[in-house]
Amino acid sequence: MNNLTKLLKNFKTNPDIWFFYGFLATFTLSIRKVLFFYPIHGQFNEYSGIYLYLSDIFLILAFISHFFKLYNNNYNLSIKKGGRVTLSKLFHVEQLFFMLIILAFFSLFWASNKNVAVFGSLKLLELFLLVLYVSRRIVPRGTILKNSFGLIIIFGLIQSIIGIWQFIIQHSIGFFWLKESLISPSISGVAKLVFGGNKMIRAYGLFPHPNILGGFLLVSIILTLSSQKMFCTHPEGKKCSTWNIFSSAKMNQRALWIITLIQIVALLLTFSKSAMMGLIVSLTYIFVPRGTNWRNLTRVAKNVPRGTQKQLFLAGLIILVLTYLFHPSTNSFITKSIQDRLFLTNVSRGTILSNPIFGLGIGQFVIDMQRYYSNKLLDWQFQPVHNVFILIWAELGLIGLLIFIILLWKMFHVEHKLGTDTKCSTWNIPFEAEHLSIPNNKTNVPRGTILNSQDIQVAFKGILLGFIFIMLFDHYFWDIQQGEIMFWLVISIIVGLEPKSTIDK
Repeated sequence: MNNLTKLLKNFKTNPDIWFFYGFLATFTLSIRKVLFFYPIHGQFNEYSGIYLYLSDIFLILAFISHFFKLYNNNYNLSIKKGGRVTLSKLFHVEQLFFMLIILAFFSLFWASNKNVAVFGSLKLLELFLLVLYVSRRIVPRGTILKNSFGLIIIFGLIQSIIGIWQFIIQHSIGFFWLKESLISPSISGVAKLVFGGNKMIRAYGLFPHPNILGGFLLVSIILTLSSQKMFCTHPEGKKCSTWNIFSSAKMNQRALWIITLIQIVALLLTFSKSAMMGLIVSLTYIFVPRGTNWRNLTRVAKNVPRGTQKQLFLAGLIILVLTYLFHPSTNSFITKSIQDRLFLTNVSRGTILSNPIFGLGIGQFVIDMQRYYSNKLLDWQFQPVHNVFILIWAELGLIGLLIFIILLWKMFHVEHKLGTDTKCSTWNIPFEAEHLSIPNNKTNVPRGTILNSQDIQVAFKGILLGFIFIMLFDHYFWDIQQGEIMFWLVISIIVGLEPKSTIDK
């Protein structure tokens, strides 16, 4: 009863945080209401519709409740040096994002389907507010940030178990109330591979496609591997696990080892080549220090923790075993994927040349494909080009592409002045207690303290670098709900680590 009372008290104090947790718990799901869609060839098409997701509702509630809290408590956003925030004082990444939104709304004037363009512009605005909210409200608070990472790891584990289960039974589990995709080897349009002459589905989890599950597992695997370096949960100030699931550190290490292994197996069963390579890119950025001589492989390997070395070795062994047992067809695993991507890239040439500076308008690529391709397209061919940079160029023109590339460049070329020790509020510390200084002596560091913000910076820049690699071969970080949220959440964490602004009473 006391715990329930405490939870209710916490909800009354910080309702937006609980709504944000609800958002994190639901954004990986495809639970949504189709508000309207424009059929292509008389059929439903994912990229010509307007949707309201359950995660949108939680996020909007978080925004509204936080706004009223700020209003009722007379909180003001301010720069640390003093003075109210103006648009010119905002962190440069936020400025660039805002410019992208303005360009998207301006594209309404020449977009062929203005309703879809309005939806795409409003979605960008929602994601912009997400970046502002997370970077200013979530990141500066150690306990809340820790809980958020914990939720992502937990749902990474759940999605992994579901994905492995689907691959074993080779059809949907039956979680249709969670909007699980209807999948089986006999259903057309389902992502599958040919193994030894037999069709087998790839692991979906509760995502609309295995590639998106792969992208999410990249995030959860990195967070699981990095969790013990990020936060302190002991008063002594020792670096320790992200949260106290088990009573002993040894048990906690074993649990994290098992969780990571399950996620790696699920990632392999998605057969998402871009996600696997993206994970390798991320791990290389995180564990290989700058200036390392690549000829000295022994020295590079020593930077990887022992537990991670074992997990990566076991993952490689699993890849060899799967290859030996199933003999995946080269055509289904590599050749067809390359051919489809080359075809869509060829189609995009006409859309880009039609308006290279300003683009077709946000959300218009699939809708306008047939206008710029001489041959009649098949139903399955009405999908975005599998390259985020080309897709942005086609929809928002060269101007939008340059803004987006500069934004990404800025994420790796900013000075993070947070230092090594940052005091963050917890559930038991008032809002105004954040960003207090911490003495050099770490013997009395309270729970919820980020002991080394550099670890979080490196981890999330590594994730972003993996995402950028995936963007070269897929499109879901730009036009699918789960992918968009993953991408901009990572951006918001990196932005939040730049301490130019805070919330002061």
